[in-house]
Parts: sequence; structure tokens; C-alpha cells
Amino acid sequence: MTDDLIHPGSLLIAPPSVQGGVWQKSVILVTEHHERGSLGLMLNKRSNLSIKDFSTQCNVELDLPGHVYIGGPVNQKSFCMLHSNDWSSSNTMQVDQRFSVSSTPTMLEDLANGSRPMFYRLFVGLCGWAPDQLMSEYLGRPPFNHNTSWLTFKAKYDTVFNYDSKEQWTNSLEKCGQEFAQSLL
Repeated sequence: MTDDLIHPGSLLIAPPSVQGGVWQKSVILVTEHHERGSLGLMLNKRSNLSIKDFSTQCNVELDLPGHVYIGGPVNQKSFCMLHSNDWSSSNTMQVDQRFSVSSTPTMLEDLANGSRPMFYRLFVGLCGWAPDQLMSEYLGRPPFNHNTSWLTFKAKYDTVFNYDSKEQWTNSLEKCGQEFAQSLL
């Protein structure tokens, strides 16, 4: 397997052999992957904070359903929105042809004023890897091993936005297995 299997828009799925810790049953969307390192957002670790409560803490009146997600253990004070490409702000980075990430001070106000993408999820924190670390984890190169190597497949809207928590991990694991089986046929 080569580096082209992990790219922005790839999903990383923790295999069942990963037990305990933040990575257990995690599903991560890779948002950046290049020679300087990799970044991603953990999709299925929902916080206890509702979007409404979070926006109230930020002095914005926003009554939308849903929760803020914990994007990962890095930079826990950062705030961003993963969304479909039908919306952008002054600080939007396109991940691939389907997904973008935005982070602006006025993002909550935009949502409150009705300016929002069709699909979105709000995050605090993110996942980060040093140069070549993600590929080493994926390939099981020491100090990592094959038993806990990430599983990967191309993210789709339904996989990213229609599931949550353990259901998102289970669904992603099944789709990854189906994609692998189809590649053998």
C-alpha cells in the first residue's frame, strides 16, 4: 500500500484491536496530508455540549439541534466546522471535492443568520501527526505495529454526517470491509 491511499478526504478507522484510550473505535476524516505532517477531525466523539449551549457560551443566540464534537486531542481550544462545499467563509480550506473546513470568529453568527451549508458538524480540537507519522502508523512501521494499523477508505457524505458515536465506527468498519472485498473481485 502506498501513500496515495491516505489523502485529504480519506477516513481512518481504528481497527477492533485498538483497545482503550482516545483512539478506540475512532473514525477520523483526514483534512491535510503532506510532507509537513497530517491533520484530521475525529468524527464520532460527541461532547456533552449542545450547539445551543456552546453558542450561548460564545454570546451568540443559535438554536440548532446537535452537539459539538471533540475533533481530537490536539489544540482543544480551536473551533472549526467541517462542512459540504456548498458554503464558504473568509477562512475556508477545501479538503477535497466534497468537504471543506472553516474557522472564523463569525461562524456562529453566520449559522444564526441562516447562512449555513447543507451538511456540517462543529468541532473543538483536532488530530495531528508529525511528518511521516501517519504513514508509519498505517504501514505498521516500528514503533507502531500492524495489529493496530489504521483502516482506510474514501469518505462519503452519509458516512461522515449521518452517523454518530459507536454507530459511525461500526458503519465505517463495515463499509471499509465491503470496499476491500470488492477490490478483490
